[in-house]
Parts: sequence; C-alpha cells; structure tokens
Amino acid sequence: MKTFDVIIIGAGVVGCSIALSLARAGIRSLNVDALPAPGYGSTSYSSAIIRPFYSHITACAIAHESRARWQHWSEFLGTADPLGLARYDETGGVILVAEGTESDYAANIDALQAVGVEYHWLSEQDLQQKYPSIQLQSFAPPRRIEDDNFGQSNGQMIRKGIWLDACGHVNDPQLATHNLYHAAERAGVEFRFNTRVTEITQSNTSTAGVVLHTGEKISAPIVINAAGPHSKHINLMAGITNIETRAERHEVAYLKSPGSNMNQQGFLVDLDTGIYQRGDGADVLIGSADPTCDPADVADPDNYSTSLTGQWTQQVYRAALRFPDLAIENTARGTVGLYDVSKDWIPIYDRTDLPGYFVAIGTSGNQFKNAPVIGDIMTRIITAEDPDSVWLTLPNVQREVDLSFYSRLREPQNTKNVMA
Repeated sequence: MKTFDVIIIGAGVVGCSIALSLARAGIRSLNVDALPAPGYGSTSYSSAIIRPFYSHITACAIAHESRARWQHWSEFLGTADPLGLARYDETGGVILVAEGTESDYAANIDALQAVGVEYHWLSEQDLQQKYPSIQLQSFAPPRRIEDDNFGQSNGQMIRKGIWLDACGHVNDPQLATHNLYHAAERAGVEFRFNTRVTEITQSNTSTAGVVLHTGEKISAPIVINAAGPHSKHINLMAGITNIETRAERHEVAYLKSPGSNMNQQGFLVDLDTGIYQRGDGADVLIGSADPTCDPADVADPDNYSTSLTGQWTQQVYRAALRFPDLAIENTARGTVGLYDVSKDWIPIYDRTDLPGYFVAIGTSGNQFKNAPVIGDIMTRIITAEDPDSVWLTLPNVQREVDLSFYSRLREPQNTKNVMA
C-alpha cells in the first residue's frame, strides 16, 4: 500500500495551491481528481477577478496579499511551465453606489483603510467620463425581466462609485491552475487524474487514507477535502454532516463590447441591477451578483445542464439597463459552471470533528483570487501546534490574520451574495 503524509481530494486551483504549499513545507502529498487534468472543473469557469473589496479585514488582507503574488507570478511559482504562464492584468475597478446607500459600504471602506488599500470616490461626473454611455438611474431592487417594474427607475440616482486601482483579472484560470500543478509536481507532489475516491478510511476513529474506484487503498494520516462542488459528497464519505455546503449552478454571459471604453476601465460591480462585468478581449463578461429575485439554482454536480438558459437573458438585460448600447445577441454565448457555496458565501478552511480530516471548501466563485495564499492557509492550519489559535503572516501587506475567520464553527457572516 502506498503511503503519503497527506492526500488532497481535488486538483482545481485550491487543491493545487495546497499541494505546492505543503511540498514547500516538506510534506509529501498526493492529489486525486476525477477529471482528466488540473483546473478542469469549476476553476475553468471562474471570472478570475482579483479584488480586495470585502467587508471584513481578514478577507480584504488575504485578497490583497494574493494580488501581490499574482503580480509576481513567475517568482511565486519558482519554475517555468512549458504551457506558459497565466497573466494578471491590473485594470482597476469600480463599485457603483446609489444615493442613500453609502453606509452599506462602511465596513468595506474600513477594511480597505485597515489593510492600506488605496481607493477614492468617483463623482457622477467622473463615472460619466469613464463610461460615456452609462445610465445612472437607480433601478433597485434588482428585478426579473418579467416583472412589470423591470427597467423602471426608483427615482434615485447612482451618485458615486468606489474606485480601486489594485484590482484586475487573470487571463486564463485553467492555465493558472496548470502553473500551480506544474510547480507542485516539480516539488515532488504526485497527481492521479481520472481517479475517483470512493471511501475515506479510518483507524481508531482517525483518518487513515482513501480507497480509489479501482479498489486501490492509499494510506495517509491526513486527508483534505478540496473537491469543490463535490465537497458535500466527500464530507458524507467521512461522516461529516455538520458542515453545510451546496453546489450552485451559475451562468456567465458574453456580449460584444460596444466600444464605449468598457474594456479599458476594469471590472464594474453594480449591485443596483444585480450584476458585475469585466472586459474579456472583444467581449464583455457579465455575471450575476445573486440578487434575491433570482432563486438559487442548486444542482447535482454529477448531473446538471451546461446549456445557457433564461438566466442568461436576465443578466444581459440587467447589464443593458446600465449600458443601453450593449447589443443583446440573438444567440446566447457564455459559460455554465458550479459554485461550491457555504451558508454565508465565505469559505471554510479548517479541521473537522474527524481527526486528520480537513476541508478547504465553500469557495463559492470568489476565492480564485486567493489561490496563491490558500495553500499557506491550509498548511498553517494542518501544522499548527494550537488548533484553537492559528494565525498567518502576510508578508506583502505586513500583517497577521486570525484564520478562525474561516472556521467551521464561526458565526455566519452577514454576506448576501457571491461578492461576499
């Protein structure tokens, strides 16, 4: 029977990051993934936006630390990938703020200030200058297009925006994952693809390893669930029923850029209409901010539709309220992927009630940005002498963060959507 220090279930961007960090700590690991290549699942559908705009200092600090590592991606990896390296494009970005809602962003501003992230307020005139075709009426709350009041202004205006320079996106999330995989493999990590875990074994009430679909048994005192949308299924294998995650189906729409300077002005978050967007070459990528008018599309990760639906239409029509020169195409283009979602949209990086069984789950579509740091988070949690007091030093932002923020035992945070 083969033996490893750690078995990681999953080889998406999270699993590969963990593998690389463990290898750098001298911990021998094996990654097992049911798919044929690294980053082949939900990672490949990420919008790959890098932003520090969160309402909690820990989340802001880790995102800002990750951005520094994306900026120096080659140095972080320490090795060249024959497929080339993913590229981080720093474009900046704006969060639109309707009049009377400034206080909703007070915690975000406090977090930016605490971490040292520069920001400034844009006026109505600034927004018009950056986005010449933008319409600044407020349409809140977001509505579905079949609602009689869809597209009707509520009489308020978007008076401000919060602009951040330290934002952008990674051009190819699957390639970024391959970069991590290649660096980890060069560091001695073993990977098994097209391989499913069918059992998590135990010995004396502790984790003992896994059984593969081939019947092969592999021994390890530590198993990490980094299985993305399959995380709930893997938890049940381990007998863990008190950690709640779900797989949600999400669509991202693509439209041709109208040439109104949108691609040059970074990403845009518009909670007033319930969407976010960023440029993607000649296109504009339009995602949902999960407004309450849209029911959650909880899916079976082994049996869900990959076809675009009426949700695509909802998102592009909402985007067109803000930018009327967006041409809504006759044929829907975009991607369909799954998010692994926790109760409060914040991930769970933690140990569990089963000794030796750890989780890096609930990454919910907003944790791709933190991939360069997630490995260090899990390595600290696994190796901590005192599991009740685990801190991580972030050298680029020059602060320590308390990792209990990601604990399975935390009080749910007051976050409402994928923007967390």
